[in-house]
Amino acid sequence: MTKVLIVSGELSGDIFASGLIKYLKKIKPEAMYYAMGGENLKSEGAELIANIDELAVMGFMEVICKIKTIKRVLKSVSSWIRINRPDVIILVDFPSFNFKIARLSNRLNIPVLYFIPPKIWASRYKRINFIKRYIKFVITIFPFELEIYKKAGIEAYYFGNPLYELKYKHIIIKIKPEDKKGNYPVISFLPGSRKTELKYHTNRIIKSLRLIKSIYKDAFFIFPFRKGIDASYFIRMLRRKNIPQDWYAVTGSVDDALVSSDIIVVASGTASLEAGFYKKPVIIVYYLNFLTYIMAKILVSVKYIGLINILANKLVVPELIELKFTPKNVFIEIDKILKDDFYKNSIIDEIANVMSTLKTDVDPLEASANLIYDKILKNI
Repeated sequence: MTKVLIVSGELSGDIFASGLIKYLKKIKPEAMYYAMGGENLKSEGAELIANIDELAVMGFMEVICKIKTIKRVLKSVSSWIRINRPDVIILVDFPSFNFKIARLSNRLNIPVLYFIPPKIWASRYKRINFIKRYIKFVITIFPFELEIYKKAGIEAYYFGNPLYELKYKHIIIKIKPEDKKGNYPVISFLPGSRKTELKYHTNRIIKSLRLIKSIYKDAFFIFPFRKGIDASYFIRMLRRKNIPQDWYAVTGSVDDALVSSDIIVVASGTASLEAGFYKKPVIIVYYLNFLTYIMAKILVSVKYIGLINILANKLVVPELIELKFTPKNVFIEIDKILKDDFYKNSIIDEIANVMSTLKTDVDPLEASANLIYDKILKNI
């Protein structure tokens, strides 16, 4: 029986990979699907051989602190591959881990493809040589990536960004011009999905709430945490810091929260790109361990950290990164958006222009599944 293994390492990869599995199962339902992943892949019927909950860290110092866990999971997944010999391995981002899987698979003559390859354009471009040697082909999710890989002689494909299909068509139905809210501002904060992000962001967000409330007495805050994110630390800190419960709501429905919001404050990452679909002004925030930040400044070659700004190649939405991520600066940006309609609408229009570049005429996940079937699974 055909065995397909997908290896993802964080929530966004788990979400995209689950959509890929959904279409692969329609094309080749008799195959067995296994994954290193989370709740999303599991819900699509993949048998988990390792759970990503243990691995969701960001930053050099944070990875060092988790090195024993990462090595243990890597050893476990590698052992599973040696014993079960899957017919194909689909890697999803998470390069430091997945490069080791690719090298092992090459020794075992197992074809490996990369769905959402690492962001070599942002840092460590030389990794492209590894990809050229060990990866059969890549499926990118940003239009500019296609040319980068093809120029290096790597077989590459682009069918659009999965977020466009997963989010835009669903959200646009909910956004109606006649929808009205009260005079009070509704502000959503998305603090991040990793434990380290919540650790660094929570106190800064809580202080921001107090500052916003001191001026905008009727402000209401929403904290959306999608399925698979452990929000217990964040909720516990809200209570410990005596934030009144009538100030906020915690919800598992990201769509409903962001559609209902006037402003979205979001931690940098896939969620910051997702926020761009809701036709609302976005503010990107992020804080790292100081040593991690210094190393990132040395290694990262892009001018901006937010994906909306990277795609636009200019500052479309505000970025409050590291020392700029303060309650005062969060308030200043929110206050400016709430008081200046021209500024607010210019941000929304610029975001819409960026998001439109991700649109294609096909479903990216379905097209990717068809490609994988035609090039690998059809003859197995």
